Amino acid sequence: MTQNIELLDLMLHLDERQGAEHAFISIRPNTRIIKPRDPEVLRFILEAIKREIKEHKIRHGINKANAITSKVKRYLADYQEINARKTFYSFPLASPTLPQKGDDGTIEVLVDLKLKPGKIKDEKTGNIDYHDLGFSETLIHAGKPLVIINHATPGIDGTDIFNQPLKAQAGAQEKTPRYDRKTITCEENPKRNRAVLKAAITGFLYQESDRGYFIDKDVLTQQVDFSTGNIEIQDFSNIDTVIKVSGHNDIMRDSVKPGFTLKAKEIVIEGNVGRGAIIEGEKIIITGIVDAKARIIGQKIEIGKVVGAHIEGSDIKINSVLQNATVIGQRVRINVCMSSTVSGEEVFINQELRSGTVTAANFIFCHKATGSSHSTLTIAPCAIPSFRQKLEKQQIQVENYIQDYKKCYQEFEKEQQLHHRHHQPGIDNFYRQVEGLKKITFNEKQKKAIEQLLAQGLINDIGKRLNFKLHTKTRKNLKLFSESLKQLQELLSEVKELQEDYKNEENILHEMEESHTRGLIMIADESSGEIKICYREVCLSPVVLNQNRLFSYDRKKERIIALKKFGAITHQRLFANLSPQALTIVNKFT
Repeated sequence: MTQNIELLDLMLHLDERQGAEHAFISIRPNTRIIKPRDPEVLRFILEAIKREIKEHKIRHGINKANAITSKVKRYLADYQEINARKTFYSFPLASPTLPQKGDDGTIEVLVDLKLKPGKIKDEKTGNIDYHDLGFSETLIHAGKPLVIINHATPGIDGTDIFNQPLKAQAGAQEKTPRYDRKTITCEENPKRNRAVLKAAITGFLYQESDRGYFIDKDVLTQQVDFSTGNIEIQDFSNIDTVIKVSGHNDIMRDSVKPGFTLKAKEIVIEGNVGRGAIIEGEKIIITGIVDAKARIIGQKIEIGKVVGAHIEGSDIKINSVLQNATVIGQRVRINVCMSSTVSGEEVFINQELRSGTVTAANFIFCHKATGSSHSTLTIAPCAIPSFRQKLEKQQIQVENYIQDYKKCYQEFEKEQQLHHRHHQPGIDNFYRQVEGLKKITFNEKQKKAIEQLLAQGLINDIGKRLNFKLHTKTRKNLKLFSESLKQLQELLSEVKELQEDYKNEENILHEMEESHTRGLIMIADESSGEIKICYREVCLSPVVLNQNRLFSYDRKKERIIALKKFGAITHQRLFANLSPQALTIVNKFT
């Protein structure tokens, strides 16, 4: 130490927080320091700081040496000012590494179960569709994530300035919500420190206080109205879901309110369907009344009563159809039909037809027709949507066969030309060689026989039969001719096969186009007098009919005839396309 320094007032002190102390150095100006900028003064102070660090056993978080040196230099540079103020000069020496509190656990719900106030139909006008509350959006598929549970983290421990650990506080753990383990699975992901609730089955997601989250493939509701909104499953053919509306059979109340939509694989409605509602599925059962302008579209349909609605499906069974309703299907069974239009491949009016129009592809059964206005029974396959679809499919089939046949025939002609151009000269030369040597002349039949042997690859047999030595070049030419001819004949066989297929399909198409001539109309009650019977353009005016009559169309005579006796040929021709149910009625009838 120089003569300019006798005593240094320096001390190390800590803040008051136990376990997370910060260390500070405080220097009180010493009046006996004559030359603050003397390098020995700087060195002495730095050594004193080191002694303080060692004495207090500070081992962690000490500021870097150049930072401490910079602070002391600053003190010495401002020494005169600091001395004049009679204050301590302090600066940080060491800091702890503070612990980091763990993150709290969280829950992310991925499917919103709250019904919406309706969907905006028009952004400009702000029109809202209050029928669509978003219930259908809770239909989820197996494997879809529903809830993410992010687990709490333990935090990161710290270290105090004495190199002792500072324990971190763990985050608060979020409780896993209750869920049904039959329909929902919980998958842990340790790498991401979370668990995910996923759908184990396909269906609608619900949440109840006692059950927690659960999935039900079926929808059970008392009625469909503005409290539920529409319930729609767009791809219902692939999802085995049932919508059951356990409403009321009260004629004054609708189980499905007017204007609402239901779509599912199977729909069961106990009660009525309101005006303008849309019901769509594969199997539909409605016990009550379907009101005007409602649309019921499905495969198998059973309805109590239809009043002015539109019904479309495959197998349809309705007790009564009234007031300008429309029923379109393949097999349609109705007990009572009044003032409505019915069409199908087969139509059965089991009790009474009053002032109605019935059109079928091949069979109509009407037990009784009454009313002041005429009822019309028509066999017109092309008027039936399902038949038109089959007919269009057959037309496409025929067109495809035509195109395949034409393409194959063009290829055959091309190969035939190449064959004659490249290989015919070789075989003609062979004929001339044999004819010149044997002093004979081949006729066309003999040439065909030789070429048939060549097509079978029997080149040696030709040499033996003709007693003619086949030289290498001749043998090579015959072999090339043989291979080409074989390929040509295979192609010709394919052409003939395609032509045969095309003709068969064309015959089927022709039979379908003429299928109205094989249709049957059956009247089972002697009081059925006001009926107009039609086969395409040919009509039989209303007449008083005897009970138990079958009517068909005689194409040759171009008139409708009443059939009394059925021979084997007639039976086979007329009944070929009838269902077992129609055949049963005909057999009882005859």
